[in-house]
Amino acid sequence: MKLHHFLRPDLVILDLESDGVEATLRTMVKVLVDQGLIPDEQTVLDALLEREAAQSTGIGGGVAIHHAVCPDLSGTVIQLALSRGGIDFLSLDEHPVHTLFLLLSPPASSGTHIKLLARIARLMRQPDFLGQLLESGTAEEVIAKIREFDEEHP
Repeated sequence: MKLHHFLRPDLVILDLESDGVEATLRTMVKVLVDQGLIPDEQTVLDALLEREAAQSTGIGGGVAIHHAVCPDLSGTVIQLALSRGGIDFLSLDEHPVHTLFLLLSPPASSGTHIKLLARIARLMRQPDFLGQLLESGTAEEVIAKIREFDEEHP
């Protein structure tokens, strides 16, 4: 499963400035609404906040992986946001988050959803990869770096 196949430049936020979990998720979901990828902003936001209330998706190491299954989606959507300043996300390691993935899938794509979660986690465990992403100047550069990872780690 190649992560870069699911990424689009218009879904990469290069320098997200936000204050806290809910504001961050609102900003990210708004982009998906503006791109016509999700029909109901509040339903998706509620699903993400419910997941966040159960346990922080800030997994540590400057990374958060938000994810939810949404019945109104026609296919899997991945969004990526970078925050050079960092966002307090109540992460497990109590450090700010700099890379935020948002993964949404329809119920029929649970296998793809799980594989993509694993792929994102593997990517973000690579030494210095977070720094490489934060150095990117364009969304295309971000996706190119992820494509390189996909090709080197089949």
